[in-house]
Amino acid sequence: MNDILFGNNNNAIITRLSKSNFSANKRRNLFATIALALTAFMTTSVFSIGFSYFETYKMQQLRSVGTTADAAITNPTEDQLQQLKSSSIISNIGISQRLGSVDTSNMENALLGLVWLNDTEWQLHRLPTVSDIQGNYPIAQNEIMLPTWVLEQMGITTPQVGMPVKLSYQLESSQQFINGDFVLSGYYTDYISTRTDHRGSVYVSASFRESTNIPLTNGGSAMITFSSDDIKQNCNRLENSLTLTDKQSLEVVPTNETNRTVLIFGLVLTIFLIAFSGYLLIYNVFYISVSKDTRFFGQLKTIGTTKKQIKKIICRQVLQTSVLGIPAGLMLGGLFSFWVVPYALNMMYSNNTDIGIKISFSPLVFIGAAAFTFLTAFIGSMKPAKIASSISPITALQYTGMGKIKKEVKHKNRGVKLYRMAWENVFRKKKSALLVFVSLCLGLFLFLVSTGLLSSLSPQNFVNQWGEADFVLTYQMSAEGEPITEEMLSEIQQIEGIDDVRLTYSPMSVTADIEYDDTVFGKYIKSLDGKSGIDFSTPEKINAYTQNFYSGIYGIDIQYVQELNQVAEYPIDVISFENGETLLLTQICDDNGKSLFKPGEKITIKTQNGQHTFTIGESFLENGFQSERGHTRGTAPDIFISQSAIKELFPDYKIFRVAFNTNGKNDVKILNQLKTITAAHPEIQIISRYEKGIEMSEYIVTTKILGIGLSLVLLLIGVMNFISTMVVNVNTRRHELAILESIGMTRKQVKKVLLYEGLFYWGISFSLVITVGTGLYALLYFAFKQVVSYAVFTYPLFPLILIATIILAVCLYVPISTYKTEIKDSVITRLRTTE
Repeated sequence: MNDILFGNNNNAIITRLSKSNFSANKRRNLFATIALALTAFMTTSVFSIGFSYFETYKMQQLRSVGTTADAAITNPTEDQLQQLKSSSIISNIGISQRLGSVDTSNMENALLGLVWLNDTEWQLHRLPTVSDIQGNYPIAQNEIMLPTWVLEQMGITTPQVGMPVKLSYQLESSQQFINGDFVLSGYYTDYISTRTDHRGSVYVSASFRESTNIPLTNGGSAMITFSSDDIKQNCNRLENSLTLTDKQSLEVVPTNETNRTVLIFGLVLTIFLIAFSGYLLIYNVFYISVSKDTRFFGQLKTIGTTKKQIKKIICRQVLQTSVLGIPAGLMLGGLFSFWVVPYALNMMYSNNTDIGIKISFSPLVFIGAAAFTFLTAFIGSMKPAKIASSISPITALQYTGMGKIKKEVKHKNRGVKLYRMAWENVFRKKKSALLVFVSLCLGLFLFLVSTGLLSSLSPQNFVNQWGEADFVLTYQMSAEGEPITEEMLSEIQQIEGIDDVRLTYSPMSVTADIEYDDTVFGKYIKSLDGKSGIDFSTPEKINAYTQNFYSGIYGIDIQYVQELNQVAEYPIDVISFENGETLLLTQICDDNGKSLFKPGEKITIKTQNGQHTFTIGESFLENGFQSERGHTRGTAPDIFISQSAIKELFPDYKIFRVAFNTNGKNDVKILNQLKTITAAHPEIQIISRYEKGIEMSEYIVTTKILGIGLSLVLLLIGVMNFISTMVVNVNTRRHELAILESIGMTRKQVKKVLLYEGLFYWGISFSLVITVGTGLYALLYFAFKQVVSYAVFTYPLFPLILIATIILAVCLYVPISTYKTEIKDSVITRLRTTE
């Protein structure tokens, strides 16, 4: 019935009651405030890391791809463009056209196309993927726009808008180069060159494009952004509606959706664990508080307080603790975000820091964390509030705060066992005990998983799988002369502690021309179409590409072949390889994982002394073999032959790579010696597992701090649940303990019972983690191993025993400390007290 009918709708009185009850429960308030602060802190931290990770992931994805478009149609006709513009599934369409190529013979390793973009393509698709933009997109016929890395390769380190730039270029309709005088209308930093081996674009104006008279069906592309996220379905609809010719293709811009899904799942799972742990603590704090105050609420009901008003009292208390706890947690989370998140992201993206890191400090993160925490607190208090408002006045006045004790089974010549009494006490309030077990188990299990999985990340195991040797010396293919000389090699070989020195030779030019054979290279050429700006839409373009067909040629140590034979299904004929009859290729596959080259096929290398034909070996080197050579791959795949063969084919050869292993004891000293030996040749790169191991160790340390720190916070919530439960249990049993003491039970025996209770809480939780938790951990490790191949199974026995010992000490100390602190009155005084 409406409260107003009885005249007791007194908000002022309810407010005073709420304040009085709030002030009388300082310990409860402290626990609730800490619980809310921890939940807000963890939520803010996870949201901040998650949003920053996704923002960085999204930015790096766009920058490395070089466009925000979803798909592209090559060589579109005017009719097709009109059809696309009228399509309801397309949000916008940009137009780009490759008009020709730039002569880069005087540059280090650039491959540049002459490209025109319309306003939509530049503004919506390309502009968001670049940074540090100076000037404007070309307008006049003689204006161009260049990325800064191209200007640097041209020798221009301080570009100025309006400065003259000379370029030699050829149009697609002509094979002859034209010397042009241009004006720099703008420059910018782009990032696609990091993914495409220094392939880039020189942007030209619309008037320049019109002067070439090259139709859009020759080198043009319609760059499409769909209005919905289902790109695959949209592409299928377009293919069904458009009539594409043999010279056209519909290509989807590559993205890494799988990694994104994994990241989202990990973030959602982490947030769920935080919410669940926060809920457990908040629920338990308010549940045991309501249990303790049940008599108080019963007395209020006897004087006419309604259910609604009692709920309002509890909700006000939740609001008061939220006002204290949530801002404190947000402040801690903010400090964490400003200090730890940038460092963590730099570690996570250590291989892509050149593309950029983006930290998200959006107010939405803090607003969302505050709302999320308050919602958790509100949901956690709903059930206790319902219990408090539903209990009858008579029941409330008879309420003791503890469940009934089961009747003790009588045994001959035996009294009541203290440990049995403790066991019964633990489970008298089953819901409260269950919450403690769940939160303690969850905290211990997360500690086990995070510590175990992170300990399995072995830097040493990672570096052992990374690279081909402990130390490698190499240099850019554009380096002049012989950076690594015989004298330098002699000094390196005399360094103490090195062994297994392996040399890789190359011609002085590093590369050599290859005779193009469509039977051998046809599949490989087809796989390049549409990638890194390569366009094979016409036979003329394919012919122009294959006319300039060359490979990096390398003479490798015979030991590489012998090691390959140890794992290869079809071994290489070592004698045939050494005699210069067989060559090796790295494993290059199509999208379906099928090799693009067949063993036994012939490849002919052109040299100044004629031609030499090799047979492709029966097995392939692993993808990425000697990948850190510091130079761009040729138009044809890299070719590996024997050292004797390269010396015979190329009288003018040089040492291109020196690799060796060490005993691992003097790596710092060896690294310093190598730096001294190569000091006069800055073009020489020293690649070491030692330095990679240090980098990896820093990353693992950061990951451990974050992972183990989060698990410890969740474990702290479990410990707080236990503390709050024991404190309230001891307080609500004041009268009961007084009765036991009055009939002969000593204070020492009471303490012993309380010790047993703490021991049971710890023992059950730890036993579940050791048994069930270990089984779950093993399953998680095998799943983790599929993602992180260098992980080594580790069971964190010592850390687990250490943290379990600390929790045991807490479980034994808290009940005794509470008893000593809270129960100081005499037995008679406590017997007279009913609350």
